[in-house]
This record gives sequence, C-alpha cells and structure tokens, in this order.
Amino acid sequence: MSKEIGSEQFLEYLNLIGKGLDGLKEWEKQQKSMICTQNGLSCVVLNANPFTTGQRYLVELAAKRSAGVIVFVIQGRPESGGKGNHEYTGIEFPFTDRFDMAKTALSDLKNVTVLPSGPYLISRSDFPKGFLSEDFGAAPAHAVLDSMAFCHVCNSLGIRSAFAGDEPRDELSEIHLNALRIQCKENSIALKVAERKRIGERYISSALARQAIADNKKDELKELVPESILEYLLTLSSRTVPCF
Repeated sequence: MSKEIGSEQFLEYLNLIGKGLDGLKEWEKQQKSMICTQNGLSCVVLNANPFTTGQRYLVELAAKRSAGVIVFVIQGRPESGGKGNHEYTGIEFPFTDRFDMAKTALSDLKNVTVLPSGPYLISRSDFPKGFLSEDFGAAPAHAVLDSMAFCHVCNSLGIRSAFAGDEPRDELSEIHLNALRIQCKENSIALKVAERKRIGERYISSALARQAIADNKKDELKELVPESILEYLLTLSSRTVPCF
C-alpha cells in the first residue's frame, strides 16, 4: 500500500464529520473547562451500554494509578447505543441513559470526571461513507482516523495515559485497538491495555448484560452490572428497555 493516512486526510475527515480543526479545538476548549485538575490525567473511553462491573474495574484501575481520570462516554448520534453487529437482542440504550449510568456508577470515585465523547471520539456512526475505503478499507481507515482524533484530544487536554480493555473476541474493536497502539506511541501517550474482568471463564461485557436483559435473567445480570446500575435498569424497564 503506497498511500498513508496523514495530516491531510485527518483534516479532511474533521471537515466531513464536523466543523474541521477549528471545531475540534473549540470542543476541546469546552471539555478542558470541565476538568478540575490538569496534571497526571488519564482517560477511559466506553459505551456503558449498559455500564458493567468490567468497566467499573477498568476505571478503578485508572483511578488508582492517576491523579485524575476522564471517562468519555461514546456519544455518536442520539440513537446510538453501541450494539454489537453480532447481536439480535434488539436492545439499544440511548446516549442520555448510557451517560447517566456511567455517572451513577462512578459517582463515588472522586478523581473521576465523566464527559460526553462528542463527535470526535470513536465516532463510528458518523464516519463518512466511502471515505478512504477504497484505498484502505472502511474499518482500518476509520480506526486510524479515530486514533488520530483521540491523540489530538489527549494532547490538548493534557492526558498522558489511556486505559483500555483487551478485545480478544471482537475483530472490529481489535482493529481499532491496534491503530490506537500505533498512534499513542507516536504521540508519547501511554496506552495501558488490561485483561477484561471475568466471571468464571466468561469475559464480562455489555453484550452479555444485554443478553441477560433479553432473556429476563435477573440473577445473571446481577453478576454483570453494579448494584446501582441494576436499580437504574429497573427504573428504565417501564419506559425504554423491555427488561423484567
């Protein structure tokens, strides 16, 4: 492959998904005003769809090793819920519910700030159709551009490390994680990939939680989500999510 994705393609990408580099910088300025500390920052990006004990474990790990942690909840389009392509549960949590779940589940961690990801971090739902796909493939191109945007945000906000869970069974997420490894190294951002928390032989995931909801398995769901989130899900059952 002779071509490479560089700054020219990145700027074009920003123009297609938002208001270009100026829009990204303005968004970064807004996020910076929401952060209490500017030193020793790390970050975690997650869907919280729904929020799981595995995600709590990852944020706790970051919180113990950092002065401050920014948790970005993936926003995308308003109806985006981060449902896996392999799923057939039909369960998708809107961003407002996912954001509330993350804030609820992490409210006791005093050095953690929960923020929306905006249109720039893991913006899969807004990726321009066909953009660079012919030369690189849609998923690899998107992974690189997402990673470039992520590193730009980290550099702007003073984030020097990022925590992520490994993706042993999700090919698309692994493509994104590999691209992130390369971009973080080039930007001197420490990427710390932790093994996912397990229940027995199974990795805890939001997909498992959604399946437990779909199958009406409350006891199984109790093992997958924090108690506060189980209570939150029960409050949702009468309006947006058909559980229990």
